[in-house]
Amino acid sequence: MIGAVREEYGFDWPPNFSEERHSEYVIKHNRKQNKYISRWKDLNGDYTRSPKLKKMVRKGIPRRYRFEAWMQISSAGANMKANPGLYDRLIVRCAEKTYKNIMNEADENNLTCLKLDIPRTFPEHPGFREPVIRNNCQDILMAFCLYRPETGYCQGLNYLVGSLLLATQHPDGELRSEECFWLLVSLIDTIPDYHTTGMKGIERDCRVLEAYFNKKVPQTWQHFASFRLPIQLFAVKWFICLFVDVLPFHTVLHVWDTFFYEGNKILFRVAVYQMISHKDSIKSLDDECKLATYLKENFNWDPKAWDNYEYMKGVFQKTGKMSKERLEQMRQS
Repeated sequence: MIGAVREEYGFDWPPNFSEERHSEYVIKHNRKQNKYISRWKDLNGDYTRSPKLKKMVRKGIPRRYRFEAWMQISSAGANMKANPGLYDRLIVRCAEKTYKNIMNEADENNLTCLKLDIPRTFPEHPGFREPVIRNNCQDILMAFCLYRPETGYCQGLNYLVGSLLLATQHPDGELRSEECFWLLVSLIDTIPDYHTTGMKGIERDCRVLEAYFNKKVPQTWQHFASFRLPIQLFAVKWFICLFVDVLPFHTVLHVWDTFFYEGNKILFRVAVYQMISHKDSIKSLDDECKLATYLKENFNWDPKAWDNYEYMKGVFQKTGKMSKERLEQMRQS
Protein backbone atom coordinates (compact mmCIF):
# COMPACT_ATOMS: atom_id res chain seq x y z
CA MET A 1 0.00 0.00 0.00
CA ILE A 2 1.12 3.56 -0.67
CA GLY A 3 0.28 4.93 2.79
CA ALA A 4 2.41 8.02 3.40
CA VAL A 5 2.96 8.95 -0.24
CA ARG A 6 0.89 11.99 -1.20
CA GLU A 7 -0.93 12.71 -4.44
CA GLU A 8 -0.10 15.71 -6.61
CA TYR A 9 -2.07 18.25 -4.55
CA GLY A 10 -0.60 17.12 -1.24
CA PHE A 11 -3.35 14.85 0.10
CA ASP A 12 -2.63 11.38 1.44
CA TRP A 13 -3.58 8.51 -0.80
CA PRO A 14 -6.62 6.75 0.63
CA PRO A 15 -5.79 3.53 2.52
CA ASN A 16 -7.67 1.35 0.00
CA PHE A 17 -5.57 2.57 -2.95
CA SER A 18 -2.91 0.10 -4.10
CA GLU A 19 0.50 0.91 -5.50
CA GLU A 20 -0.25 -1.13 -8.61
CA ARG A 21 -3.43 0.80 -9.26
CA HIS A 22 -1.62 4.05 -8.62
CA SER A 23 1.09 3.17 -11.17
CA GLU A 24 -1.53 2.34 -13.79
CA TYR A 25 -3.30 5.61 -13.18
CA VAL A 26 -0.10 7.68 -13.34
CA ILE A 27 0.82 6.18 -16.74
CA LYS A 28 -2.65 6.94 -18.10
CA HIS A 29 -2.72 10.40 -16.51
CA ASN A 30 0.66 11.41 -17.93
CA ARG A 31 -0.26 10.15 -21.38
CA LYS A 32 -3.53 12.07 -21.43
CA GLN A 33 -2.02 15.20 -19.91
CA ASN A 34 0.70 15.34 -22.55
CA LYS A 35 -1.92 15.09 -25.28
CA TYR A 36 -4.27 17.62 -23.68
CA ILE A 37 -1.49 20.11 -22.87
CA SER A 38 -0.64 20.34 -26.56
CA ARG A 39 -4.28 21.10 -27.43
CA TRP A 40 -4.66 23.72 -24.70
CA LYS A 41 -1.38 25.35 -25.69
CA ASP A 42 -2.75 25.80 -29.21
CA LEU A 43 -5.54 27.99 -27.79
CA ASN A 44 -2.97 30.66 -26.92
CA GLY A 45 -4.97 31.73 -23.90
CA ASP A 46 -8.18 32.33 -25.87
CA TYR A 47 -10.97 30.59 -23.98
CA THR A 48 -13.88 31.97 -25.95
CA ARG A 49 -16.85 29.65 -25.51
CA SER A 50 -17.36 27.22 -28.38
CA PRO A 51 -18.40 23.59 -28.95
CA LYS A 52 -14.71 22.72 -29.27
CA LEU A 53 -13.81 24.31 -25.95
CA LYS A 54 -16.78 22.69 -24.20
CA LYS A 55 -15.57 19.29 -25.38
CA MET A 56 -12.04 20.05 -24.20
CA VAL A 57 -13.25 21.21 -20.79
CA ARG A 58 -15.28 18.03 -20.35
CA LYS A 59 -12.11 16.02 -20.85
CA GLY A 60 -10.43 17.98 -18.07
CA ILE A 61 -8.30 21.12 -18.05
CA PRO A 62 -4.58 20.37 -17.60
CA ARG A 63 -3.25 21.64 -14.30
CA ARG A 64 -0.94 24.21 -15.85
CA TYR A 65 -3.87 25.86 -17.69
CA ARG A 66 -6.59 25.41 -15.08
CA PHE A 67 -6.11 28.72 -13.25
CA GLU A 68 -6.23 30.97 -16.30
CA ALA A 69 -9.02 28.93 -17.87
CA TRP A 70 -11.18 29.11 -14.73
CA MET A 71 -10.69 32.87 -14.53
CA GLN A 72 -11.94 33.29 -18.10
CA ILE A 73 -14.70 30.72 -18.43
CA SER A 74 -16.26 31.83 -15.13
CA SER A 75 -17.18 35.39 -14.23
CA ALA A 76 -14.15 35.70 -11.96
CA GLY A 77 -11.74 37.31 -14.40
CA ALA A 78 -14.28 39.82 -15.68
CA ASN A 79 -15.39 40.73 -12.14
CA MET A 80 -11.82 41.20 -10.97
CA LYS A 81 -11.05 43.42 -13.95
CA ALA A 82 -14.19 45.47 -13.35
CA ASN A 83 -13.35 45.97 -9.67
CA PRO A 84 -9.61 46.78 -9.50
CA GLY A 85 -8.29 46.93 -5.96
CA LEU A 86 -11.59 45.94 -4.34
CA TYR A 87 -10.20 42.82 -2.69
CA ASP A 88 -7.31 44.76 -1.17
CA ARG A 89 -9.73 47.36 0.16
CA LEU A 90 -11.86 44.62 1.70
CA ILE A 91 -8.78 43.17 3.41
CA VAL A 92 -7.95 46.62 4.82
CA ARG A 93 -11.51 46.89 6.15
CA CYS A 94 -11.16 43.46 7.72
CA ALA A 95 -7.99 44.60 9.50
CA GLU A 96 -9.77 47.70 10.79
CA LYS A 97 -12.82 45.88 12.10
CA THR A 98 -13.40 43.25 14.75
CA TYR A 99 -14.82 39.88 13.78
CA LYS A 100 -18.15 40.90 15.29
CA ASN A 101 -18.41 44.02 13.17
CA ILE A 102 -17.52 42.15 9.98
CA MET A 103 -20.17 39.51 10.47
CA ASN A 104 -23.84 40.22 10.73
CA GLU A 105 -24.02 41.36 14.34
CA ALA A 106 -27.30 39.51 14.82
CA ASP A 107 -25.73 36.20 13.85
CA GLU A 108 -23.13 35.17 16.39
CA ASN A 109 -23.36 31.56 15.20
CA ASN A 110 -21.84 32.49 11.85
CA LEU A 111 -18.96 34.21 13.61
CA THR A 112 -18.29 31.23 15.83
CA CYS A 113 -18.46 28.78 12.91
CA LEU A 114 -16.00 30.73 10.78
CA LYS A 115 -13.46 30.97 13.59
CA LEU A 116 -13.78 27.27 14.35
CA ASP A 117 -13.77 26.09 10.74
CA ILE A 118 -10.42 27.56 9.68
CA PRO A 119 -8.31 24.98 11.59
CA ARG A 120 -10.77 22.25 10.57
CA THR A 121 -10.13 22.83 6.87
CA PHE A 122 -8.21 19.85 5.46
CA PRO A 123 -6.52 19.17 8.83
CA GLU A 124 -4.52 16.24 7.41
CA HIS A 125 -3.07 18.30 4.56
CA PRO A 126 0.44 19.56 5.40
CA GLY A 127 -0.20 22.94 3.76
CA PHE A 128 -3.13 23.65 6.05
CA ARG A 129 -1.00 23.12 9.13
CA GLU A 130 0.89 26.26 8.17
CA PRO A 131 -0.36 29.73 9.17
CA VAL A 132 0.15 31.22 5.68
CA ILE A 133 -2.54 29.22 3.91
CA ARG A 134 -4.85 29.35 6.94
CA ASN A 135 -4.53 33.12 7.10
CA ASN A 136 -5.23 33.43 3.37
CA CYS A 137 -8.28 31.21 3.73
CA GLN A 138 -9.54 33.37 6.59
CA ASP A 139 -8.85 36.61 4.70
CA ILE A 140 -10.86 35.44 1.70
CA LEU A 141 -13.79 34.33 3.84
CA MET A 142 -13.85 37.55 5.85
CA ALA A 143 -13.61 39.65 2.69
CA PHE A 144 -16.48 37.65 1.23
CA CYS A 145 -18.58 38.36 4.33
CA LEU A 146 -18.05 42.08 3.79
CA TYR A 147 -18.71 41.81 0.07
CA ARG A 148 -21.82 39.65 0.43
CA PRO A 149 -23.28 40.42 3.87
CA GLU A 150 -26.62 38.90 2.82
CA THR A 151 -24.80 35.57 2.49
CA GLY A 152 -22.18 35.93 5.21
CA TYR A 153 -20.48 32.72 6.26
CA CYS A 154 -21.88 29.22 5.95
CA GLN A 155 -20.16 25.96 6.85
CA GLY A 156 -18.65 24.45 3.72
CA LEU A 157 -17.34 27.73 2.34
CA ASN A 158 -14.02 27.00 4.06
CA TYR A 159 -13.63 23.85 1.96
CA LEU A 160 -14.44 25.72 -1.23
CA VAL A 161 -11.84 28.40 -0.45
CA GLY A 162 -9.26 25.83 0.63
CA SER A 163 -9.78 23.89 -2.58
CA LEU A 164 -9.47 27.03 -4.69
CA LEU A 165 -6.20 27.97 -2.97
CA LEU A 166 -4.73 24.53 -3.63
CA ALA A 167 -5.99 24.30 -7.20
CA THR A 168 -4.71 27.71 -8.28
CA GLN A 169 -1.44 27.83 -6.33
CA HIS A 170 1.46 29.13 -8.40
CA PRO A 171 4.19 26.57 -9.16
CA ASP A 172 6.55 28.52 -6.88
CA GLY A 173 4.08 28.13 -4.00
CA GLU A 174 2.59 31.62 -4.10
CA LEU A 175 -1.11 31.75 -3.24
CA ARG A 176 -3.48 33.64 -5.52
CA SER A 177 -5.80 35.02 -2.86
CA GLU A 178 -7.46 37.80 -4.84
CA GLU A 179 -8.22 35.50 -7.75
CA CYS A 180 -9.57 32.86 -5.36
CA PHE A 181 -11.86 35.47 -3.84
CA TRP A 182 -13.40 36.20 -7.24
CA LEU A 183 -13.58 32.51 -8.09
CA LEU A 184 -15.48 32.00 -4.82
CA VAL A 185 -17.91 34.76 -5.81
CA SER A 186 -18.40 33.03 -9.15
CA LEU A 187 -19.04 29.68 -7.47
CA ILE A 188 -21.62 31.14 -5.09
CA ASP A 189 -23.35 32.99 -7.92
CA THR A 190 -23.68 29.68 -9.77
CA ILE A 191 -25.35 27.92 -6.83
CA PRO A 192 -27.89 30.45 -5.53
CA ASP A 193 -29.25 29.97 -2.01
CA TYR A 194 -26.98 27.06 -1.11
CA HIS A 195 -24.98 29.00 1.47
CA THR A 196 -27.63 31.36 2.82
CA THR A 197 -29.50 31.20 6.11
CA GLY A 198 -31.86 28.26 5.98
CA MET A 199 -30.14 26.86 2.87
CA LYS A 200 -33.39 27.01 0.92
CA GLY A 201 -31.58 26.18 -2.31
CA ILE A 202 -30.25 22.95 -0.82
CA GLU A 203 -33.69 21.79 0.29
CA ARG A 204 -35.12 22.67 -3.12
CA ASP A 205 -32.39 20.87 -5.03
CA CYS A 206 -32.57 17.79 -2.81
CA ARG A 207 -36.18 17.45 -3.94
CA VAL A 208 -35.10 17.89 -7.57
CA LEU A 209 -32.35 15.30 -7.10
CA GLU A 210 -34.88 12.80 -5.72
CA ALA A 211 -36.91 13.27 -8.90
CA TYR A 212 -33.81 12.72 -11.04
CA PHE A 213 -32.90 9.57 -9.10
CA ASN A 214 -36.42 8.24 -9.51
CA LYS A 215 -36.20 8.89 -13.26
CA LYS A 216 -32.62 7.81 -14.00
CA VAL A 217 -32.10 4.95 -11.50
CA PRO A 218 -35.64 4.01 -10.39
CA GLN A 219 -34.93 0.55 -8.97
CA THR A 220 -31.89 1.69 -7.01
CA TRP A 221 -33.66 4.74 -5.67
CA GLN A 222 -36.79 2.80 -4.70
CA HIS A 223 -34.59 0.34 -2.80
CA PHE A 224 -32.82 3.23 -1.08
CA ALA A 225 -36.09 4.99 -0.28
CA SER A 226 -37.51 1.81 1.27
CA PHE A 227 -35.18 2.32 4.24
CA ARG A 228 -36.63 5.81 4.81
CA LEU A 229 -33.20 7.39 5.04
CA PRO A 230 -33.38 11.05 4.00
CA ILE A 231 -31.56 12.08 0.85
CA GLN A 232 -30.04 14.89 2.93
CA LEU A 233 -27.92 12.22 4.62
CA PHE A 234 -25.46 12.52 1.75
CA ALA A 235 -26.76 15.12 -0.72
CA VAL A 236 -26.33 18.15 1.54
CA LYS A 237 -22.58 17.60 1.68
CA TRP A 238 -22.46 17.01 -2.08
CA PHE A 239 -24.14 20.34 -2.78
CA ILE A 240 -22.59 22.44 0.01
CA CYS A 241 -19.02 21.34 -0.70
CA LEU A 242 -19.40 20.70 -4.45
CA PHE A 243 -18.16 17.11 -3.93
CA VAL A 244 -15.02 18.09 -1.99
CA ASP A 245 -14.14 15.15 0.31
CA VAL A 246 -16.68 13.03 -1.56
CA LEU A 247 -14.57 12.42 -4.67
CA PRO A 248 -10.76 12.32 -4.90
CA PHE A 249 -9.42 15.88 -5.09
CA HIS A 250 -8.18 15.65 -8.68
CA THR A 251 -11.61 14.36 -9.71
CA VAL A 252 -13.30 17.21 -7.82
CA LEU A 253 -11.26 19.68 -9.88
CA HIS A 254 -12.30 17.91 -13.10
CA VAL A 255 -15.92 18.29 -11.96
CA TRP A 256 -15.28 21.96 -11.24
CA ASP A 257 -13.82 22.44 -14.74
CA THR A 258 -17.21 21.54 -16.18
CA PHE A 259 -19.08 23.34 -13.39
CA PHE A 260 -17.42 26.66 -14.22
CA TYR A 261 -18.21 26.14 -17.91
CA GLU A 262 -21.69 24.58 -17.86
CA GLY A 263 -23.19 25.70 -14.55
CA ASN A 264 -24.83 23.93 -11.64
CA LYS A 265 -26.62 21.30 -13.73
CA ILE A 266 -23.31 19.43 -13.59
CA LEU A 267 -23.87 18.80 -9.89
CA PHE A 268 -26.98 16.77 -10.72
CA ARG A 269 -25.25 14.75 -13.43
CA VAL A 270 -22.42 13.88 -11.05
CA ALA A 271 -24.91 13.03 -8.29
CA VAL A 272 -26.86 10.73 -10.60
CA TYR A 273 -23.67 9.05 -11.76
CA GLN A 274 -22.66 8.48 -8.14
CA MET A 275 -25.87 6.50 -7.70
CA ILE A 276 -25.34 4.67 -11.01
CA SER A 277 -21.78 3.66 -10.16
CA HIS A 278 -22.85 2.30 -6.76
CA LYS A 279 -26.24 0.87 -7.72
CA ASP A 280 -25.33 -2.83 -7.49
CA SER A 281 -23.80 -2.46 -4.05
CA ILE A 282 -26.68 -0.32 -2.77
CA LYS A 283 -29.30 -2.81 -4.01
CA SER A 284 -27.44 -5.66 -2.27
CA LEU A 285 -27.75 -4.05 1.16
CA ASP A 286 -30.66 -5.23 3.26
CA ASP A 287 -30.88 -2.86 6.22
CA GLU A 288 -30.51 0.85 6.89
CA CYS A 289 -27.46 0.52 9.15
CA LYS A 290 -25.49 -1.26 6.44
CA LEU A 291 -26.61 1.32 3.90
CA ALA A 292 -25.62 4.24 6.14
CA THR A 293 -22.22 2.63 6.76
CA TYR A 294 -21.72 2.02 3.06
CA LEU A 295 -22.49 5.64 2.22
CA LYS A 296 -20.09 6.87 4.89
CA GLU A 297 -17.24 4.60 3.78
CA ASN A 298 -17.62 4.82 0.01
CA PHE A 299 -18.85 8.37 -0.54
CA ASN A 300 -15.63 9.73 0.97
CA TRP A 301 -12.81 9.99 -1.59
CA ASP A 302 -14.84 7.45 -3.55
CA PRO A 303 -12.42 4.82 -4.94
CA LYS A 304 -14.70 4.30 -7.95
CA ALA A 305 -13.91 7.88 -8.98
CA TRP A 306 -10.12 7.66 -8.79
CA ASP A 307 -9.71 7.59 -12.55
CA ASN A 308 -11.18 11.03 -13.20
CA TYR A 309 -11.13 10.52 -16.97
CA GLU A 310 -13.27 7.39 -16.86
CA TYR A 311 -15.45 8.84 -14.14
CA MET A 312 -16.29 12.01 -16.05
CA LYS A 313 -16.75 10.01 -19.23
CA GLY A 314 -19.40 8.04 -17.37
CA VAL A 315 -21.00 11.24 -16.06
CA PHE A 316 -21.63 12.48 -19.59
CA GLN A 317 -22.41 9.16 -21.26
CA LYS A 318 -24.65 7.49 -18.69
CA THR A 319 -26.74 10.21 -17.06
CA GLY A 320 -28.56 11.58 -20.09
CA LYS A 321 -28.95 15.21 -21.02
CA MET A 322 -30.01 17.70 -18.37
CA SER A 323 -30.84 21.11 -19.75
CA LYS A 324 -30.73 24.28 -17.68
CA GLU A 325 -34.29 25.03 -18.76
CA ARG A 326 -35.63 21.68 -17.57
CA LEU A 327 -33.72 22.00 -14.31
CA GLU A 328 -35.29 25.38 -13.62
CA GLN A 329 -38.75 24.00 -14.39
CA MET A 330 -38.22 21.22 -11.85
CA ARG A 331 -37.03 23.72 -9.27
CA GLN A 332 -40.20 25.75 -9.72
CA SER A 333 -42.58 22.79 -9.61
